[in-house]
Amino acid sequence: PELTKNYPVSFISPAYNEQATIQETIEHIFSIDYDNIEELIIINDKSTDNTQQIVESLLLKYPKLKIINNEHNLGKAGSLNKAWPLAKSEIVIVVDADSFPKEDSLKKMLGYFDNPRVGAVTCPVLVRNKNTFWSKLQHIEYIAISFGRKLLEYVDAIYVTPGPLALYRKTALQDIGGFDEKNMTEDIEATWHLAYNNWDRKMSLSTGVSSEVPTRLKHWFIQRRRWNIGG
Repeated sequence: PELTKNYPVSFISPAYNEQATIQETIEHIFSIDYDNIEELIIINDKSTDNTQQIVESLLLKYPKLKIINNEHNLGKAGSLNKAWPLAKSEIVIVVDADSFPKEDSLKKMLGYFDNPRVGAVTCPVLVRNKNTFWSKLQHIEYIAISFGRKLLEYVDAIYVTPGPLALYRKTALQDIGGFDEKNMTEDIEATWHLAYNNWDRKMSLSTGVSSEVPTRLKHWFIQRRRWNIGG
C-alpha cells in the first residue's frame, strides 16, 4: 500500500560477536531512504570480540545510535525484550546484525500499518553472499520461500516474520508479552502468538533485505535443525 503517514520508527538490533558485519549494518540502516528514523538501539549481548568497540566508535558519527551492553548473555529473544520496551516509536523494527535492508524498504512496508489490525510486516530475505554453489542454491530457495509467504498472506497464514527485517507495532508486542525467551525461534513463536491474538501479518514482496547465509553444509544443517526444532 501507498505510504500515507510519516511514521516514526525505532530500529533494534541484537548483536553477539558481530564485528565482521555490525558497522556495515549500522551504516546501511542510516542510509535507508526514510527521514523519520528516531533511533537505532544495538544490544551487545556480552560479545567477546570487538563488537562493542566498533559500535561505540560510531556513536559520534550517528547521534541516533545507542548501545545497550548486557551484563550477562541473554540470547536474542532476551536482548530484544530488553530493547523494544525502551523504543520511542510505535513501530519497532528488528534487524539482525548481519543483515542489510534495501533503501526503499520502509517506504514499501510501512503503509500496511494504516490498518490498525496489522501487528507485523515482513519482506523477502535475499542471499547476500552468493559466492559459492551452496549459497547460490539457498538464493533460489529463498526466492521461492518469499513467493510462498506472499501467497500465505492471502489466506491469513503468514507463520514467521524473520529476524533479518521485521516491523512490529509496539502495542502488538505488548499484547503478546514480547518475545518468548524459551523458544529457539522467537520470530516464529511471536508470529504465531500475533495470529492467535487476531493481529494481521503482512508481506511486502516489492522490497527486501539481504543477509549472510551458511556456506558450509555443517553450518547449514545446524541452522535448519534449529529452525525445525523451534518451529
